[in-house]
Amino acid sequence: MENAVTYIKQKSNIKPKIGIVLGSGLDMFCEKLDSKINISYNDIPNFRKTSIKGHKGEFVLGKLYNQSIICANGRFHFYEGYEYDDVAIIIDMFKKVGCTHIIMTNSSGCVDKSWDIGDLMLITGHIDYSFRKSSDAPKIIQDSRYDTKLLNQVEQIATQKKITLRKGNYVWTTGPTYETPAEIQDIEKLGGHAVGMSGLPEIERIHDLDMKMIGLCCLTNYASGISKSQLTHNEVVDTAKTYQQNFLNLLDAIIKNMLLN
Repeated sequence: MENAVTYIKQKSNIKPKIGIVLGSGLDMFCEKLDSKINISYNDIPNFRKTSIKGHKGEFVLGKLYNQSIICANGRFHFYEGYEYDDVAIIIDMFKKVGCTHIIMTNSSGCVDKSWDIGDLMLITGHIDYSFRKSSDAPKIIQDSRYDTKLLNQVEQIATQKKITLRKGNYVWTTGPTYETPAEIQDIEKLGGHAVGMSGLPEIERIHDLDMKMIGLCCLTNYASGISKSQLTHNEVVDTAKTYQQNFLNLLDAIIKNMLLN
């Protein structure tokens, strides 16, 4: 890790305070950065490679509204064969290069039938649906990692920009297969609103490292059993790109108004 950190610091004099993890199909945000530099994961000593379509596998450093930013354009997943703790290596990197605030994003399946595809959801809690540690029914976790001040700030920004922003609990599954209709029914009963295969390892690492976090989901499809069509990863990526303008507008406004304290 230290060799990787040194490599990034040598490539750019930007000292980022905000780290952004970009989900499938949401990479266009990087185009908004000024003075940006792209660093491929493949070029970083002793760093992992991403293998999932829609994840380029690069860090992008730059500035926006005088905020110094590092984006991870590509993340790692538990189902790729990594150990749980190793999935969050990007967060470790963000911490070591100086980030204090993290914006987590992903493309997720929508569990709430009253919401629309393309809506954005602010994560206010999560459910670990992996059953890695226990066979008991998982519980909703809503604690200090979901900073009330930051959540309220994002809500106000969305209202000002007239962007529909839902609030809800994100449900993490291990993948790589999509959930069954029976699992989605169970997730709905547990209080889940959006479901996906990424995010929780990073959310827990952010909490462990005492960093502040905003979590945003782009709802790219209805979850299994709600939608009658068979879901594919290509559909998720394509839909994210179709609806990414609201995502870009919201993320842009968050960066512009974010107070790093």
